[in-house]
Amino acid sequence: MVRLMKIKKIILLFAIFVAFGNSVFAAADYEASIRRAQYLLNGTFPTNAELQEKSANESAYRSSVDKLLDHPNFYDVMLRYHEKLLGVGLNEEYVDELKSESIDQHAQKIATIACERTTGANARFRCGWASDQSKSKVGGCSAAQELPSRAFWYPGVTAWVCPTVLSTCGSDLSRCFINYSDQNAAKSSELGSTEIFDSSIAISKSLSKQSAGIAASVVIGGYPYTKILEPGLTAVDGAIAHLYKQTQHFDLAKMSIPDRIKNIVNQNAFNHTRFQLVYVGSANAYEHGGVLSSFGYLRRYEKNRTRANQLYQRLLCRQFTAELPRVFPQDPGNLRTTPGCMGCHATLDPLSDFFKVWGEGGGLYDGHGAKVDTTFAGKSGSTVSDLANIIRNDNAFGTCAVDKAWTWLMGRQFYMSEANLRAAFTSYFVTTNYNFKELIYSIATHPAFIEGRRGNALVTEALVEPPLGEPPGGEQAATCQSGLSYATHIAPKISICTGCHSTGNSTGLRALDTEQAWSTYGRTAVGLMASGNMPPGQAGPPLIGPVYELKEAVRCWKEQNP
Repeated sequence: MVRLMKIKKIILLFAIFVAFGNSVFAAADYEASIRRAQYLLNGTFPTNAELQEKSANESAYRSSVDKLLDHPNFYDVMLRYHEKLLGVGLNEEYVDELKSESIDQHAQKIATIACERTTGANARFRCGWASDQSKSKVGGCSAAQELPSRAFWYPGVTAWVCPTVLSTCGSDLSRCFINYSDQNAAKSSELGSTEIFDSSIAISKSLSKQSAGIAASVVIGGYPYTKILEPGLTAVDGAIAHLYKQTQHFDLAKMSIPDRIKNIVNQNAFNHTRFQLVYVGSANAYEHGGVLSSFGYLRRYEKNRTRANQLYQRLLCRQFTAELPRVFPQDPGNLRTTPGCMGCHATLDPLSDFFKVWGEGGGLYDGHGAKVDTTFAGKSGSTVSDLANIIRNDNAFGTCAVDKAWTWLMGRQFYMSEANLRAAFTSYFVTTNYNFKELIYSIATHPAFIEGRRGNALVTEALVEPPLGEPPGGEQAATCQSGLSYATHIAPKISICTGCHSTGNSTGLRALDTEQAWSTYGRTAVGLMASGNMPPGQAGPPLIGPVYELKEAVRCWKEQNP
């Protein structure tokens, strides 16, 4: 999605009114702001020369924030941000679990080799089957039969292997797991001691943060943030592609998956650490819900209630709380109706039912379970796909995303007195089609950030959790009447804007006093009016009145005259 460059200056000028009404502001501190922004968004600090350049004035600061969002380091920042947001962390044992014979009664489903540098007449760097117990670990064929291959984990190293190893593991051995006999051997220049060499550790880590990889790739790609919950969407990096290449476990020819995924798997080098978005299609993806159905999320949160509870906290910013009765019954029975329990479980348990199709714990490998008809936030469904669509079409999802981004950048939650500010950010987030980069930009260039108000981490009156069940934007788009004209339906209403936006004004804002100007900048103006940023002084998105009427007239006029 193209960054919304033209409206940024206007947003910054109006943000003061949206945020704090008539409050008195401290002087902008661009030096401190650029230090914080660059560290938070890129993980680096500016040099003295850069600091002087980037903090010279408001324009230089905003331009610098823009560049930080397009810097390669921003991907790593977004990956770490979403690792924390979604929760990650799988033990190495989960890879062993994937290899377990009990899953599908097939042993040795992931080929593993071991390598060492031999000595003697045929001294060379050799790799052989790790499971070959009857011979040396690099044995299996004579030296004359061995063939050269390129070791994927250390460019420039030639590994000599038997024909069976080459055919199974590929020309660079990237289709097999690599073992080493001891830590000392792994410290040599050829074996290395990196996670890339120890492929089982790398795969475990990639699986654990796959959900974060989906979200980070959505943000970097400029896609709507709601896409992190899109059914059928996942992400693959080199390590996960490495897992899929294990033909002893996965037969890609029989898996009925799109050619694009096969190409990504086959072309992805093991040390390609960035996740790539992969769309598996929605025809057979009823059980998929983007980040909610990634292996790392489902396996880390093993119980359906835990999955539901984590979702409730992490994506909707809500908590399950209840007061237990003084005397808790030994057998509480149906928790959805038991006093002291029903306050949470009447919502938690139906929410958890959406995950039943996957199974709990190791039951993930048993195949898809039966669907269960259930409800959440007043909407019905039966699968993770249904749940994902319910969440991303609820205003609480966008509000929570704003909450989390604000807390990360500002170091504190919203105050109760900042309800209008959160509403304005949320409306703007929705208006920009959930562009997460634009959301971060709007916070990082807001007076609260620039004036150094970030430090107060203790919020005694934090803003309440966002309500569920409201559509994004807080309103449904009204039906447009046909035959709208600029002269009749728009020109008589523009006086609420031309006080600031007129030809020859001294504000530096775009002139909006001609039909051509509204034709060019009408969509931008609609977005600003819808988010409460235009005209200045709006108390949140307009629902009635002159601003609302002008917004709707321009919106419909532009739809009819694109």
